[in-house]
Amino acid sequence: MAASALTIRTMSMTFRVFLTDRLGTQGVGLYQLVLSVYLVFAAVASTGVSLCATRVFSELCAQGHEGKARFSVERCMIFSFLLGTMLGALMLAGAVPISCYALHDKRAVSALMLLSPSLPFLAVSACVRGYFLARKKTLQTSGEQLIEQLIEMGTFIVLFSLYRPESLEQACMLTVAGTTGAEVLSFVYSLICYHADIKRTGIIPERTNGLMRHLMPVFLPVTANACLRCGLSAAENALIPLGLQHSGLSRTAALSQYGIICGMTLPVLTFPSVLVLPFAALIISEVTEERVCGHKAAVRRITEKMVSASLRYSIPVTVIFVFFGVPLCELLFKSSESGYFLSVLAPVIPFMYLDSVVDSILKGLNEQTSYFIFNTIDSVIRVLLTVVLLPFMGIYGVVVVIIVSELLNTLMSLMRLVKITDFRLRLLDDVFLPVICASIPCLLAKPISISGSKTADILIKLLFCCLIYLLLRAIILLVQRPSKTAPQIRRLFFHRIV
Repeated sequence: MAASALTIRTMSMTFRVFLTDRLGTQGVGLYQLVLSVYLVFAAVASTGVSLCATRVFSELCAQGHEGKARFSVERCMIFSFLLGTMLGALMLAGAVPISCYALHDKRAVSALMLLSPSLPFLAVSACVRGYFLARKKTLQTSGEQLIEQLIEMGTFIVLFSLYRPESLEQACMLTVAGTTGAEVLSFVYSLICYHADIKRTGIIPERTNGLMRHLMPVFLPVTANACLRCGLSAAENALIPLGLQHSGLSRTAALSQYGIICGMTLPVLTFPSVLVLPFAALIISEVTEERVCGHKAAVRRITEKMVSASLRYSIPVTVIFVFFGVPLCELLFKSSESGYFLSVLAPVIPFMYLDSVVDSILKGLNEQTSYFIFNTIDSVIRVLLTVVLLPFMGIYGVVVVIIVSELLNTLMSLMRLVKITDFRLRLLDDVFLPVICASIPCLLAKPISISGSKTADILIKLLFCCLIYLLLRAIILLVQRPSKTAPQIRRLFFHRIV
């Protein structure tokens, strides 16, 4: 999953660079507005059914009812198709009022209409993905996402090669056409993989009663959370250009600033999470099985390992973006402004990545109601801060909103997880040592010009920083390994070197 996700995210980042080059910052801003609305419907169509498929299959298999597990997953697939069809019709009917009254931009109407048919196919694909996550088979889901990304990029490149859009509205339509086509073909691929896997296992479906009654306590809070959070997120995205206009910018300049933050900076900020999210997705079924079996110690051990790994990975990413954010974005987007915002927002990365892990563990522990409450509070505060801060602070108000939101949401979820699992966070090993080990190579590499090419220079520096960080972490692990000479080595290392 990590390997394929890295490939997909790299392709997505390349696509983003190509998109920025073709649409410009204003076009990227309009595309992000359309995407923010589409993601609301997509989240409602996919989030709840995917988790239901994972949870119900894991729980029934843990109890030895494989036949009932297959029957339940297939009923989830039927339900997800009906749900996606209803949401697609709702999005199609609401394209005009949403564009005129929510986004305040009529150019979004055609793109929203073109995206609406993809929702039923997206919902079923998400349900099948939840089944494969419960089965701990990641090749199928990885292949589905890879095919989806390839089709989306290929369609975009072909359409922009054949047609020269005369307006931003037409350009946005051509951009989203690939998304709809990709979801349809991804749906076909998912069903083929599901039937092949079921045929291989030979599980015979066994009817189970009270399925909806069992699933609704999981589906409703998660779907309501997705609906509310993504709805408030879409409202926030629509309010950002308006708030920037109230701060004194024109509509064009406001869309450009919005495109820089949401279309350039945030994709780079979240790109390294590609190595965290696969673990977060897989951990739901692991935690669910341990919870059903009553293994509290195993749940605590899994939680400690996941939190520790997340921090030891995200903190070096933070340090690298603080030091090299500007040259990195200049290389990708030819924009030093997006690099500046990347360096400013980098300190929220540990909280952002950790939140994904903590939320997944909470879902596995049947804490979706707490997850719903925390995300609702976070989303409401984001919208309120957007309304209050942007007219006075401009684009820096967006930065403040992101920082406050990530800190608040992560801390609330983490406090709940500590209360349930009683796990312990090791500040020295998981926070302070990663900061020191990551800062040393960055401080050494920052002032040195390694190559005459800017591209080679930044790539060599990033590689150097990663290798030295891994080397220092390996030395620390050797020092901390229990042995007869470990106390003497530890004293030497910590007291004399550090």
